[in-house]
Amino acid sequence: MAYRKSSTLCTVQLIHLRLTPEQVAHGERLRRAAGRCWSDLVTFHRTARAQHAWPSVRELELFGTAQGYALHSQSIQALAQQLETNLKTATRLRQQELAETGQITTQYPYHTPSFQTLVWKSPALQWQADGSLRLSNGKSAAPLLLRLPDAYHDADIRQVALCWRANHYELALTIDTGREPLPLRTEGQGAGLDLGEVHIAALTAESGETLVINGRGLRSEKRQLNKRLGHLSAKQATKQKGSKRWKKLQRQKNKARARSRRRQRDILHKASRQAVSFAEEHDIRTLAVGDVRDIQDGVNLGRKSNQKISQWSHGKFEQYLTYKAQQVGIAVESIPEDYSTRTCSVCEHVANSPPRGRLYRCRNPKCRVLLHRDANGAANICSRAVYGCYGKVQVTRITYRR
Repeated sequence: MAYRKSSTLCTVQLIHLRLTPEQVAHGERLRRAAGRCWSDLVTFHRTARAQHAWPSVRELELFGTAQGYALHSQSIQALAQQLETNLKTATRLRQQELAETGQITTQYPYHTPSFQTLVWKSPALQWQADGSLRLSNGKSAAPLLLRLPDAYHDADIRQVALCWRANHYELALTIDTGREPLPLRTEGQGAGLDLGEVHIAALTAESGETLVINGRGLRSEKRQLNKRLGHLSAKQATKQKGSKRWKKLQRQKNKARARSRRRQRDILHKASRQAVSFAEEHDIRTLAVGDVRDIQDGVNLGRKSNQKISQWSHGKFEQYLTYKAQQVGIAVESIPEDYSTRTCSVCEHVANSPPRGRLYRCRNPKCRVLLHRDANGAANICSRAVYGCYGKVQVTRITYRR
């Protein structure tokens, strides 16, 4: 992305906004204008591609600012830069698909939404005398004034995003902390992390110290959401689509999703913090995470298991874990984890099938070790990352956290 990068650490703070009806209407107009800008940029780039041209990010910015949207020029440039980032990601995925399968399924951005999240950069931000934050929208449109908690008045705000969350607005503040990032550690021990759906993660260090983070709260939250959505969908199926009652039920579904998303995000943040704190306590240098991105490809596990796997938020947890670990100088890498669950971390015996239940029982008559299955997998991942093969790291002690 063409954003100006900071050499110091930045953090994102989310603020639940309580706005007046006038502010809500103003925010809706701004998000609608951002939606028009985004749609025009997508159409412009798609038309250029059809003519065998690839507009640069600068050309996208110039096109957007020339259309006369009631937005700040920096906001328009942010949308152009976001589109450029999405295009680069799509290009990389298409090249990867072509090399691996010979078929391309990823499409370039083509949606033309009515609304879009609006971003203001630091030149468009100004604190007022009454303590409100002024978000400029250029000379042709009125600014958006928002009252924020006093704790943010002295913060170095680099960027602000106005997001709609089901039934309320949320402000995402990117704040420069002023702290320099720690250099990556060159000394210490390695560790392996096994991601799971039942347990969020199991982390084993070279010394054998193991942390297992229970995922009971996360699974309960997902189960509650699924039941709530099923109940509302059953009611909604008896109503005429677009009717007042149908729309009311849809708003309830959106509200339930938003509430569950916030709760799940909180659980994942706390779990990733527990993992990083454990790594700091045990002087971890590098954290190897088992790659589970293709775990569902070409597999039908049944209706219930398919739902659990599809709702498994391992990518979000790994994202939280990575940036938290890098802030304290711990490197995070992703490695293959094939047969890590079937292989005994003590005697290296490989079973013909994955273990059943939550315990791993070695089927080697000379071993017969009994371990937590996720701890066994984490030990094998650690062994593969450090020694290049399984069976070199054994679990010595397990600590459980919720």
